[in-house]
Amino acid sequence: MPTGRKTLTTDDGPAVVSEKSLRALVAIRREKLLPLLYGRVVAARSVREAMRDVLADKALEWLEVADDRPEQALPARVANANPSDAATLRLALGIGASIVILEEPVKEKAKLSFIKAEGVVSMLVLAYRQGHLSAVRPMVVALEKLGHGAVLPPPERLEALWVALEKLG
Repeated sequence: MPTGRKTLTTDDGPAVVSEKSLRALVAIRREKLLPLLYGRVVAARSVREAMRDVLADKALEWLEVADDRPEQALPARVANANPSDAATLRLALGIGASIVILEEPVKEKAKLSFIKAEGVVSMLVLAYRQGHLSAVRPMVVALEKLGHGAVLPPPERLEALWVALEKLG
């Protein structure tokens, strides 16, 4: 019998989105991919408040806002995450999220802490594979041009992604 550690996320919980990821998606006008891909989507109240500048005129009726969970302990690997990412992770753990949408440098540390996590680029690929996007490359180019290059993988990983997507057709 396997003795692998159980993930800290659940199979049937909502997706919890971070500020950096949501900002990037709003910048390329693809925030509505979140409910298409994940169904229920939640953000920490502090994340929503921090985004007043870009969300002021957007209803985002699909986005649930939940109170922050400052009492929620974080795994050691992610304990030093920036305040916004820490709020996202605390909320995800506190409500039993199925996945956390967040970016580097904390995303890989979250995965190593048994938290299911993906970033914007992985999400765009999933949307493409499910038929919600006609192409990924224009979205990646737009992210770079609009100042959200920090959500992109290093150039060598992007090249590998383009090769893999070409093979998918």
